[in-house]
Amino acid sequence: MNFRNPGRIWRVYGKSLLHYSTPRKVLNALRTEYAYRRRLANVKSAPYILFLEPLYYCNLACPFCDRQVFPEARKHSAGKLSMALYDRILDEIGDYLFQCQIFGQGEPMLDWPLSRKIIEKTHQRGIFTLLSTNCTLITPTIAQEVVQCGLDHLICAIDGMSQESYAMYRVGGVWEEAIEGLARILYERRKCKSRTEVEWQFLVHGHNQHEVQEAKRLARKLGVFIRFAPLRGMEFNGELQKYWKTEGLHRDVEEGHFLHTWPCYFLWRSLVLNSNAQVARCLVYQNVAEYADLGIMSVLDAYNHPTVQRARQLFSCGPVPPGEFPVPCNTCSFYQRERGGPLQDKPASLGLSLHILPDGGLAATDNEVVGATYK
Repeated sequence: MNFRNPGRIWRVYGKSLLHYSTPRKVLNALRTEYAYRRRLANVKSAPYILFLEPLYYCNLACPFCDRQVFPEARKHSAGKLSMALYDRILDEIGDYLFQCQIFGQGEPMLDWPLSRKIIEKTHQRGIFTLLSTNCTLITPTIAQEVVQCGLDHLICAIDGMSQESYAMYRVGGVWEEAIEGLARILYERRKCKSRTEVEWQFLVHGHNQHEVQEAKRLARKLGVFIRFAPLRGMEFNGELQKYWKTEGLHRDVEEGHFLHTWPCYFLWRSLVLNSNAQVARCLVYQNVAEYADLGIMSVLDAYNHPTVQRARQLFSCGPVPPGEFPVPCNTCSFYQRERGGPLQDKPASLGLSLHILPDGGLAATDNEVVGATYK
């Protein structure tokens, strides 16, 4: 139980277990969890969570999004997910998946027909589906289709109760459009008596913290569950914390200490697939740590790729063979390693220098390094 997210433990993880369990899935998950707890490098089971990015494009420019911090990372390999590829993935591991979480660096509603097909195919295979949207592109037709396509859980990311506070992070967005999109979805959900769970996600920072109570009141009025979470991406940077006025909002991380005191679960429990068919090591480094191409490799071969096995050895309590460990896992400061290099923040672990923009965002220099696939 190292997933500290009370708003989703039941709504996502509990429901996916209750409604989508099969003996095969449960046995596979237990074997995967055994490998995780024992920190085994070579895993004989399959991942049971798929993080799937439908497309790379977005209509907003959130300052901490990798699209803004590392603009060159996928400049020549963005695109949209191939449905033929997704069919093959489902054929290979669909019987083992409890969840498919549909989001990434792009906005799924920019190609809703594609995202809808992914949801429908996934639902037909008996897999829990979750989709995240900034909610600014929801037309009445899309709202109706969202709650009728088999989607289990919808996250609507709206961080503020005024245009001024909202646009601090959701750069380029219009608060009224986002709230109207949320209201349309809730209306269609009631009208259609849909079972789709709707969550209003509110990322809290110093510029919208004063609106939390007002947001709670609106959520009660709309009849939607609202989940407050601290804005992430500044855990190791005092300047950023000062700009975003995050004192008291983040758990303090002492210098030389890991953010989380457990091993990286992405390396065991999940597969992170980008829209360009490339597999990434985790969601934290989704844009800048691609290591395998599912266009030429099976899912299970990618899941147990030699570099993934080597990354898992960073967390082993026992002896491991000598040699180099893969970048950026070898200096990652997010999950507690037993070996590797010094703790570094995200840009530094990629060999990049970081500077803060006037709008409180991030930018990494030496971007010519970032587009590489780390192997």
